[in-house]
Amino acid sequence: MFWRKKEKAELVFYPQKGNSGSNALAQTPWPKFRGNLQNTGLSVYSRPQRGRKLKWKFRVKDNISSSLVIGPDSTLYFGSWDKHLYALDNKRGKMKWRFVTGGYVTSTPSVTKSGTIYFGSKDKHLYAINPDGTLKWKYFIGKSITSSNSIDDDGTIYIGSWNEHLYAVGADGTIHIGSLDFSLYAINPDGTLKWKFGTGNLVESSPAIGKDGTIYVGSGNPYLYAISRDGQLKWKFRTDNFISSSPAIGEDGSIYVGSGDSALYAINPDGTFRWGVRTGKEIVSSPAIGKDGNIYFGSCDNYFYSINSEGMLRWSFKTGDSIISSPVIDSEGFVYFGSWDGYLYALRPDGQLQWKFKTGGSVDSSPSLDSDGTIYVGSSDKYVYAIG
Repeated sequence: MFWRKKEKAELVFYPQKGNSGSNALAQTPWPKFRGNLQNTGLSVYSRPQRGRKLKWKFRVKDNISSSLVIGPDSTLYFGSWDKHLYALDNKRGKMKWRFVTGGYVTSTPSVTKSGTIYFGSKDKHLYAINPDGTLKWKYFIGKSITSSNSIDDDGTIYIGSWNEHLYAVGADGTIHIGSLDFSLYAINPDGTLKWKFGTGNLVESSPAIGKDGTIYVGSGNPYLYAISRDGQLKWKFRTDNFISSSPAIGEDGSIYVGSGDSALYAINPDGTFRWGVRTGKEIVSSPAIGKDGNIYFGSCDNYFYSINSEGMLRWSFKTGDSIISSPVIDSEGFVYFGSWDGYLYALRPDGQLQWKFKTGGSVDSSPSLDSDGTIYVGSSDKYVYAIG
């Protein structure tokens, strides 16, 4: 393994900016992919008190790679390859409703304070669903959507697509949409142009939003982009292969992202290189950032890594197969992630195994943590599991 380092990072902590308005991101234990706008994967809640005991499981008709999110009334939402978005009761795992689309639902939904659920489908639509499971609106993107969306404090929705663009949809009905001319378009409700921005390749990475409103997202071309709220390029950072990993933003504004070139990058807020670490294979897993500034991520070389804020290896843990699941960190520093070997892993802060839970298939889904310590995760065996 090759390690390279540049500059010493110093952590500076800022208070979390609160969001306002019914169209803003819900303030629940896990309202979106990676848990918060900065995509840190860090929960304020502690680990399951009963260890790896199964509380319930729920079966769908196909693979589950979407992560589960938690709505304002504690309802669980997730997508499946069977083309549905599901709503489950979090206590018993009973279905409340399901909404059918025309394609696989692999992206993770997000939920607003008012309970509106946003998600994309491979049927080329972005959907807005009411809390009762009825359609609020849908917008035709033109290509498959596997990127999970983010909701800004002003209610703007950001989402990527296979048509090589990042999309922004305003909660007031403003549609920000890309085109095959490699541009991101912001369209007003009356059809007039607001702004446009080009990425140049497909966008599977899910956007992270900085405290200053900057949007960070990776592309297959293979750049990480920093985009202002008005759709202007602030900077772009080149890696040596595709970026489908979603960026995470540290408290000091540093951006961490994995690449298909097998490296995890730390990038300064101004877009300059800070340090990089190289693993044995491509990195699809999105990094998580602990309260102490340590970074956690998996690689397709079968290892899970912990790196300190200066880019030095703390420890690594070997699983039985590739890791594309993105980790969750609880308030005590325990880390949870899935692997293609079929297990959900729980590691102690020092990297030692606390427990592992066997599913019947590969675990692409990234776990979510509820306020009572329950962990939710999906598997290719067509089940959602509640463990706690």
